[in-house]
Amino acid sequence: MRPSRSRNYKILRNILSQTRQIDFTQDVSYLIINAFLYKYASDLLKDYLMTVLEDKAIPLDEAYENDKCRKHLRDDALKTFGYFIDDPNFFIEEVINQLYSERFFIHRFFTSFTNHVEFSKDSNYEKYFTFLFDTLKREVNINKFEFEGENHLIVKEIIILISRLDVMEEAYPFEVVFDQICRSKLIHTTHDPEYVTQVLSAIVSSVKMDAADVYNPFLNDGASLITLKNDARWINTYGKCADSLTYCASIVKMLLSDFDLDRVFLDYSSPFESVDINNASFDVIISRIPPITPRNYKRFNRRQNIERVRNTKRKQLLNVLSDDFAMDGEALMNDEVINSAIDDLLKKMDLEKEARLNFQGEYESLKDSEYLFLINLINSLNDDGVMAVSLSQSFLSKNSLQTLRKYLTVEKNYIDAIISLPDELSKPRPSDIIVVFRKNRSKDDIIFVDMSKNYETSRLSHTVPGMFRRNLVFDGRTMYKLIDVLIKRKTVERFSNVVDLECISENEFNLSISRYVDTFEGEFVSLRDLKYQKEEISANLDRLNKKIDMMLSDLNIRF
Repeated sequence: MRPSRSRNYKILRNILSQTRQIDFTQDVSYLIINAFLYKYASDLLKDYLMTVLEDKAIPLDEAYENDKCRKHLRDDALKTFGYFIDDPNFFIEEVINQLYSERFFIHRFFTSFTNHVEFSKDSNYEKYFTFLFDTLKREVNINKFEFEGENHLIVKEIIILISRLDVMEEAYPFEVVFDQICRSKLIHTTHDPEYVTQVLSAIVSSVKMDAADVYNPFLNDGASLITLKNDARWINTYGKCADSLTYCASIVKMLLSDFDLDRVFLDYSSPFESVDINNASFDVIISRIPPITPRNYKRFNRRQNIERVRNTKRKQLLNVLSDDFAMDGEALMNDEVINSAIDDLLKKMDLEKEARLNFQGEYESLKDSEYLFLINLINSLNDDGVMAVSLSQSFLSKNSLQTLRKYLTVEKNYIDAIISLPDELSKPRPSDIIVVFRKNRSKDDIIFVDMSKNYETSRLSHTVPGMFRRNLVFDGRTMYKLIDVLIKRKTVERFSNVVDLECISENEFNLSISRYVDTFEGEFVSLRDLKYQKEEISANLDRLNKKIDMMLSDLNIRF
């Protein structure tokens, strides 16, 4: 089915058309995010309960009135979904029908959900849903939409349109509709470009299809993790986000993309403040990292380094208990007594002294580097872990980062690959580069890939109305070529080059891709030949001038 024939696509266009009539205030964004949450949670649960009752031929209302049947449905829902709506009159369709003509529609609509949803005990579903509900109360003055101007009518219409979306549609999925609205003027969250998440996901999945723990320090809207989920498998998801609106949107996006929120551990905090989340170390780190500014890093570098050492020590102690005493690893993580004892032991260690010993001699300056958090991220990887991140171009050649590049290449041999992406796709933003880090590498080289010119694009399967550039990603042949050269570490003319660390040392640790991958498409001309041609032209010009002077003299013409 073409998107234009999709019911969801038509409703999406209708919702986006409302943007011309409304003031783009942030409180509208929170209303829309919570409306999508309500729609998805309500329809998914109701459809499941109806399926369970189908064989029993019992209407949903009667099942709720029967205490035994209601308890069975409740327990089943909490186990399956992590939440349960306690009254059949408060599924979204019933609420819309009841409140459609009410004066205080918006207030009644949202309280219908927040007051009638239950959660599994101590579940992450309760944690994240409650955060969304509390943020809605804190950030939105509902009275503003009940009494002022015509905004309440437009917001009401948008909510009703959201309620008419089909959560189960495949032609233009519900989660895609939410993603496109998040990137529109209605919400406008901080998001990762599709072509960046596409490359990051392809690189990671080609190296590690299965993982235990995956971390995105700059979560943004969760796009990188959601894209990776289609290509790889893992158990626990970790992430950080410092923007309230984007954090709320990312929770809903991950729920809509079938993440088990009980296996998702997100922190509403700055990625620069700490690497630590639940004392975890990671098999995969994937992220688009924004340009670093002094405001972001100066206060937190020292604390990050100490936390990294603390996490390393904690992991070593847990490994001793697990390996030498045959204790269950997951049970150890949940044992409060043992964890409290480990914390007491860690307090008695001089972690700050050990943190200071990480950089000695010429690397001492790294303790104040703006990219220290990057080193801490790498150190939080497991020994066979992989980290693929998108960085600014300055990382490759900035003079002040020369010591950092030397540390990451010759000293630690962490950098596995560097890839440049096209300027054309990144407009109006600066172009991105992808850097792949791996621990315990056996190779003493780095593969450089220049995709800035040698690439082809295709359109996303679910296009965005009126947004051509955002519909573009790399086509399958380009991605296959990239992964092929990375895995086989192949040198391909004007595309990739494998460079040993000795050559990088000779280039004073400048990692600019143009130094190592020649993409010049014109015909090369020898400077020696140019010199001879210039001398020949000069000689011919001298002879011609003399001949003209003789002719003018014969004709007795003077100037």
